[in-house]
Amino acid sequence: MAPVDSNNPTTHSASQFFHLRSPSGTAWPPIPQPEVAQVWAAYGQIERTQWLRPDKLAALQLSQLRVLLSHCFSRVPYYRRIMAEAGFSERPIESLAELSRLPLLTRALYQEHADELRAQSLPPAMVETWDGYTSGTNGIPIHVRKTDRDGLWWNAFFLRDLQWAGLDPRGRLASIRLLTTDREKLPRALEGGVSPYWTKVSGSLLETGPSHAMDIRQDPRRQLEWLREVSPQYLISLSSNLEYLADLMEESGQRLPELKIIQAVGESLPASSRRKIESGFGVPVRNLYSSMEGGYMASSCPSGAGLHVHAENIIAEVLDAEDRPCLPGQTGRLVFTSLHSFLCPFIRYDILDEVTLSTEPCPCGRGLALWTAVDGRRHPLLHLPDGRRKSSMGITLGIRQVGGMRQFQIVQKAADLVLLRVVPSRDWRPENPQLMQRVVQNELGPAVHVEVEQKEWLERPAGGKLKIVVNELEVN
Repeated sequence: MAPVDSNNPTTHSASQFFHLRSPSGTAWPPIPQPEVAQVWAAYGQIERTQWLRPDKLAALQLSQLRVLLSHCFSRVPYYRRIMAEAGFSERPIESLAELSRLPLLTRALYQEHADELRAQSLPPAMVETWDGYTSGTNGIPIHVRKTDRDGLWWNAFFLRDLQWAGLDPRGRLASIRLLTTDREKLPRALEGGVSPYWTKVSGSLLETGPSHAMDIRQDPRRQLEWLREVSPQYLISLSSNLEYLADLMEESGQRLPELKIIQAVGESLPASSRRKIESGFGVPVRNLYSSMEGGYMASSCPSGAGLHVHAENIIAEVLDAEDRPCLPGQTGRLVFTSLHSFLCPFIRYDILDEVTLSTEPCPCGRGLALWTAVDGRRHPLLHLPDGRRKSSMGITLGIRQVGGMRQFQIVQKAADLVLLRVVPSRDWRPENPQLMQRVVQNELGPAVHVEVEQKEWLERPAGGKLKIVVNELEVN
């Protein structure tokens, strides 16, 4: 195990970092309460496995994968068929490399075969507990079903992420994110609320401070007022929202005096965004990569080298355009297999995000794979008037270079019409609309008409995530 740095709380052992809420009659040594003892035990396991060598981790992943695939073959009709076609009906999988013999599971396939992808029964003592829909950021929301086992591992990795990020649950937390999809509950969520603990499970397991929460669809100026009222020590929100707030902070010249750490969730965190947020708030930013489908998938290494993959939870493949494994230093599509999802399994699921592989092992000594970047925002193709298609990346980069705004959104209304929604900042200049129009026409052609619409702020859709590029000509 790596040595502990006594000056760095993110390297402390679990017993040093967390303070258990013991049952009545126990002061020392602390023990978890019975209803959350499994979570603490699971966390204890991954506290040890993070230091294993990559080959040892791969062997343990394979052992769990065999259990999952055996379940899928006997109880999940969709996987019974494709496993038989891949030759896995008569023998178990022999290596992680053999997993590539199974076809990718896309969102469209998941929607089409939803009934076949649901297990006809579950292993003993495993029960269905929850279901919901993904936000549909990529245009194809899917129905996800979970069991108590999914919840167990979600909570265990939540603890790992807190420790790695240095978020002490005894402090005050403020969270600005999607709180409800119920329109009747939205007015109250927009005003913000408070809970005596960070999460229900953590409240039973740990000594915690209060958790304040506000729906992300609130006007950012009101969000900032609320943050000043709450005076949090830790803040969690989407990176695009944090960028907007950071710009408002810079404009006001004020800071949140007790804030220690920010965690960006739900969207990618480019280096430029990180710099802007840290400059505006004056505190470090941590990153978390999770999804409804896969749970916790990667978290920021305490050393700051990148994001470590939670190998105990997923098998991560990073593929190039020809579906071949990427080499160190390359960027590719993430395809993952969730090792503990037995009700509606995700095997070789193409989540439509991109990650960049590190060229070197992490200096922290953990055996977990390291990503240097995660890009959850895809650059969709736009239509040209002559019928061709073109990536929107050039427009996105060009608009960013023009600058002078807090937020922007590119909406293709027709092959010859693009709408730019822009929230100006204090650096906005009168010539910016013309410069932005020129960026679009340089990419798509002079025949394209460009409208620039200035907004106070961009209202988020029901799913909470704001798409930078929207192509209204696409049919999902």
